[in-house]
Amino acid sequence: MRNRNYIPFIFLLAVLGGCAATAPVARHEAPFPSTIALLPFENQSLDLRAPELFRDLLDTYLSAANFNLADVKETEEKVHSLGISEGGQLNSVTPQRLAGLLGTEALLYGEIETFNYSNVGVYAERMVKVKLRLVDGRTGETLWETEKSKGNSQVGLSKSAAKSVLLSGYANKAVENITNSPLAPESEDVVRLLVRELGKARRDW
Repeated sequence: MRNRNYIPFIFLLAVLGGCAATAPVARHEAPFPSTIALLPFENQSLDLRAPELFRDLLDTYLSAANFNLADVKETEEKVHSLGISEGGQLNSVTPQRLAGLLGTEALLYGEIETFNYSNVGVYAERMVKVKLRLVDGRTGETLWETEKSKGNSQVGLSKSAAKSVLLSGYANKAVENITNSPLAPESEDVVRLLVRELGKARRDW
């Protein structure tokens, strides 16, 4: 008889456990921003072309992924009207003021941390590392942020291999400089990773 007394208790635990397991995942109260301004990139690298090249590349991929972006050139002109000529100066203006000026719900800040060729002796490396941050234009709250990098390297262990690595590195750099597309493969890989992750954030919102 005593075992029967435990049946309602066990049943209650099972019900509570089932509720806990199927509880809905918390979502954001506000919908994902419908309009986004892609701001000038802050540049920590030594390549002065990197911010514009990377921003244009990101603009292309984000638009292809159906993100509603404000026109990049218009955004740049309006930001310049505030006396801001580069991404590193954006912190002097609040997100709320920027969003009001640009007419968007959110702002996408970018920082190029590394954009570099290294060609030293037997070792050659190409590295791109970028950070992105999506900010609510009304509250200034960071809604999403991530950092992605891509690198390729070669090592020449013998004298002939080292020479080949050195010449190949210089040749690739020269061609990319002529075509104004430095570190293009690595940059595109990083952009794909960034857009994919932002797309996932939008789906899971």
